[in-house]
Amino acid sequence: MEEWLRNLIGYGLYVLVGFLSAVFVYFILRKRVLGRFLVAFIIGIIGAVFGDFLLGRPNGIFDRLSDIFNINMLAAMFLSCILILLYSFAAPGGKRK
Repeated sequence: MEEWLRNLIGYGLYVLVGFLSAVFVYFILRKRVLGRFLVAFIIGIIGAVFGDFLLGRPNGIFDRLSDIFNINMLAAMFLSCILILLYSFAAPGGKRK
């Protein structure tokens, strides 16, 4: 497969992981997030990128448990959800109604 296509799919997977973690934290756990779903989605993407970079590299904590198009999906999802949850603590009130 062409290198540019692999990179494009990889970036799309970062966006997908950010979206799924935002849906999980915002709609399923019903956590209040400043800026609502859009900000949770953006933080999810940032968390996915950092999660893959920090935890998914060789000799990292999640040492290639689930490598898809050079992205460790487990590490990206883990740190993405953690960052959104930490950001939700800044919102007043706890859970949404």
